[in-house]
Amino acid sequence: MMTAVFLHFTGNCREALDYYASIFEVEPKDVATYGEAPSNSGESANRDQIMYSEIDVRGLRVMLSDMPDGIPATVGDNVSIVIESNDLEDLQTMYAKFEANSKIYMPLEATFWSKGYAMIADKFGVQWHFSYAEFLNVSS
Repeated sequence: MMTAVFLHFTGNCREALDYYASIFEVEPKDVATYGEAPSNSGESANRDQIMYSEIDVRGLRVMLSDMPDGIPATVGDNVSIVIESNDLEDLQTMYAKFEANSKIYMPLEATFWSKGYAMIADKFGVQWHFSYAEFLNVSS
């Protein structure tokens, strides 16, 4: 199991990604836009915005994205904690413990990029992502 930090933006993720990458002198990894998602994903209005990207900040995995319409990202509290596991049952068990008292933005389910992914805000307003560790190849 792994944890990471996820930074959320509302249209300026690419600018932030380039900025942080230059400061830490790293290359962004796994950059994908909403326009690269399958056409049934419903994100066509945000085609050029970043759906996912990441950088390594001295050993800390930092993920960055522009949030889809309807999911808040307020400057100052636009950080999430990511729980990633290569054990889907483990991920489902942890998600279930949060589920009853949380606002569910995306329930834990298979997506085109993962065998299991969820996004919630817990009863304290902290945003959490649950992610199966092995990303599916979205370009095929």
